[in-house]
Amino acid sequence: MLNYSIAMRSNPIDKGAPKKAYATSQYSEVMNINQFAEHIASHGSVYKRSDVAAILTMAVDCLREQLLEGKKVELGDLGFFYVRISGEGAPSAAEYNPAIYVKKLNVKWQCGARFKDLLGEAVFNLVAPRSVSQKVLKAHKAGETTVDISPEVTEEETDDQGGMGV
Repeated sequence: MLNYSIAMRSNPIDKGAPKKAYATSQYSEVMNINQFAEHIASHGSVYKRSDVAAILTMAVDCLREQLLEGKKVELGDLGFFYVRISGEGAPSAAEYNPAIYVKKLNVKWQCGARFKDLLGEAVFNLVAPRSVSQKVLKAHKAGETTVDISPEVTEEETDDQGGMGV
């Protein structure tokens, strides 16, 4: 079940265009490597959670090592992992020095066959946006029985829209 909320967003290219409603994914929890290993082990594996966690941890270490060696790593149906360089341009090839012009290395994932069509199997569940959930939780902790969930409007939004924004 994929949780999602609806967010009104403007078109970054056409700022004057009316906002449109878009789905925003909302995860229900963060699963750490030990919880994931426990889940894997619960699927009839002959390995214990600790064995699976050790293998996953080693896989992460080895993947990092291979990426730093300039390799593209294929992990079957999981897909490919590789590094992309992000940085600035030098005035000429002769002046290019990665220590100066490379600003970031981005690890990219190219999904494998089992991840290409998740939409065909997805089931969606509409939930409150995170901002509303946070307001409700804060009110609950304070013992309040009512919550104002109207969106907060910044001065910039008020100026842009000539009044209160929605």
